[in-house]
Amino acid sequence: MELTPEEAERYYLEEKYIVTYGCIYQLFYSTAQKRVYGQVIYRSKGMTRRGRFFAMDAETVNHLVGFNLVNKEVLA
Repeated sequence: MELTPEEAERYYLEEKYIVTYGCIYQLFYSTAQKRVYGQVIYRSKGMTRRGRFFAMDAETVNHLVGFNLVNKEVLA
């Protein structure tokens, strides 16, 4: 699984999380490298089919894991 830089930036701006078979990633922007990168925030097997990923909002991620893993509120 690999996101294109354009996809990663779009998901970052939409405040999405990347859900893979074994991990959930939160996206961040690095001003030093001028690019978006993902950091693992949760590990569990079987969340998607192997080799697949989904971009999900905070509410969907929390529903998937069964508890409030991420904050649903948008900070202005």
